[in-house]
Amino acid sequence: MNCMKLAAVASFLLFASGVAHAAKDEIFVTGKPLAEQLQRIDVELNDGKTFSELKLDDRSRVREAMGRMRVTLERYPGESSIPSAAKADLFNDQQIVNTVLTQAREDSRLICRREKATGSNFAVTQCLTLAQRERMKEDARRQLNTAQRVGSSSN
Repeated sequence: MNCMKLAAVASFLLFASGVAHAAKDEIFVTGKPLAEQLQRIDVELNDGKTFSELKLDDRSRVREAMGRMRVTLERYPGESSIPSAAKADLFNDQQIVNTVLTQAREDSRLICRREKATGSNFAVTQCLTLAQRERMKEDARRQLNTAQRVGSSSN
C-alpha cells in the first residue's frame, strides 16, 4: 500500500470518524497521518530519553497495539472500506498507546535542582527523572519505617 493511501486513511481516521481525541498531552495528534505518527513513536521508543522510564511489559503492550494498528491500515487501503469494528479497534489501540506513553513520558521527564549537600555550603546540580525522584522518596520512606520499627523493638 502506498504512502498516499495510508495518509488518506489516517486523515479519515483522525477527522471523519473521531477515532482520536487528541489532547495537548496525548501521543497522537489530530490532523497528522497515523502512519507517520506510528513511525515517530517508534523512534521515540528507541531514543533512550523520551520514554526512558517505560517498563518492559508496558513497552510490549504499546508495540503490540501499534502492530495491530499497522495491520489494520494495511488491510483496508481505502478510508471507505474500513468497517466500524476495525475503527473501534483502532481507537482502542490508540487509547492504549496514549495512556501508557503519556504516563511514561511524564515519568521520564528530567528535573534538575540545585541542592546543597549535607555539611557543605556548595550547591550541586542534581538531574533525575521524575520516576527516579519518586523511587528515592519511597526508598527513604521505607528506610525510615524500618529504622523506626527496629528502634522501637530494641527498647
